[in-house]
Amino acid sequence: MARADSGKPAAYHGYRYRILTAQGRNAPGGAYSYLVKDRLIGGFAVVAYPVQHGSSGVMTFVVNHDGVVYQKNLGPGTEAAASRMRSYDPDASWKAVQ
Repeated sequence: MARADSGKPAAYHGYRYRILTAQGRNAPGGAYSYLVKDRLIGGFAVVAYPVQHGSSGVMTFVVNHDGVVYQKNLGPGTEAAASRMRSYDPDASWKAVQ
């Protein structure tokens, strides 16, 4: 993965992107790991979050192999919240993108 001088993932069009290797209980099908023998073959998900909340973007987006994109405003703590995400788990606070 390309890295900026800061050691963080490089930004693309004002957003950073990260692969999520599992899904949580709120995802269709329930909680499970996408990893099988250390290979990402059980599915995939991605989180995209703004580099500078309010400047490069406001909404954080998640999508998995089913293709439904969800969005949520994580506020000023977006980078920290997105960095803690390990699974695709869109609860009722996430809204489907139309």
